[in-house]
Amino acid sequence: MRTSITPCVAALVFVSALAQPIRAQSPLNTLGTNIKNSAGDAWNVWTSPFRGRPDDWLYGIGLFAGSAGVSLADPAMDRWAVKQTNNRTWAFLKPFREGGIAFSGQLITPVALGALAVSVVTRNYRLQEGLLGCGAAYAASSAVRTYIIYPALARTRPDSSHDVQTPPAAFGDQYGMNVPGSRTWGRHSFPGGHVANVTACAEFLTNRYSMGAAAALPWAVVGGVSMARMLDRRHWLSDQAMGIAFGYAVGKQFAVRSSHRADRTASPVPAATPDGLYLAPGGGGFRLSWKTSF
Repeated sequence: MRTSITPCVAALVFVSALAQPIRAQSPLNTLGTNIKNSAGDAWNVWTSPFRGRPDDWLYGIGLFAGSAGVSLADPAMDRWAVKQTNNRTWAFLKPFREGGIAFSGQLITPVALGALAVSVVTRNYRLQEGLLGCGAAYAASSAVRTYIIYPALARTRPDSSHDVQTPPAAFGDQYGMNVPGSRTWGRHSFPGGHVANVTACAEFLTNRYSMGAAAALPWAVVGGVSMARMLDRRHWLSDQAMGIAFGYAVGKQFAVRSSHRADRTASPVPAATPDGLYLAPGGGGFRLSWKTSF
């Protein structure tokens, strides 16, 4: 499956407005710290099932149950998509559809690398953190699908061909699944990959930063990507529902960990008590104590 981080470009632009010069550390040391933090966040997400609590597992089961309920509408949605494929109403989604300028990584890769270079040179901590956090959340989501879900579960796309459009779906087509999974691109329908990745980035940015009215724009991108992939008949409606829920969970975890690091950095460190002899009230009288360190 070809994936792209291009739809995140709009969200990344907003982070650049959150300029904050880096303190103490050198630019390269700070970049290394941020890369290390993002890698740690990704590892935390990948290993989270081993630390899951009962309510976490219930939440996951609820998501699968919800997706199963949505699947009842999958064939009707696909038949609608076939009728709407060339409808000019959806022309504004062309950049996000297959072949569009925002579909492959050719546009965003140089932009993201350029913005990262600027963040290092200008010591713009928040831009750097936003770029790396968004990219890492995107990559963490993609890795779970590629190396865990797809090998475990295969689901046929509404249209699994590259050049010849298949007929509109009939009820029952949405249940073309099997275990174990498959390496075939046409069977990588579940969950919606592009929308999961973009949602992870959008949730990280909007949860981590106070973006005001601009917070609606990353989610507009998520909605556009979701609709575009269904119009291209690459995913069922239930795929997109699960993809959004999964990406949201990944992005939120990245944002929470990043916020906790920021809080620890902002908290003043208590001054160390110097060595010496101390006399203080205590126990109904006074207490004499001595502190030394080695």
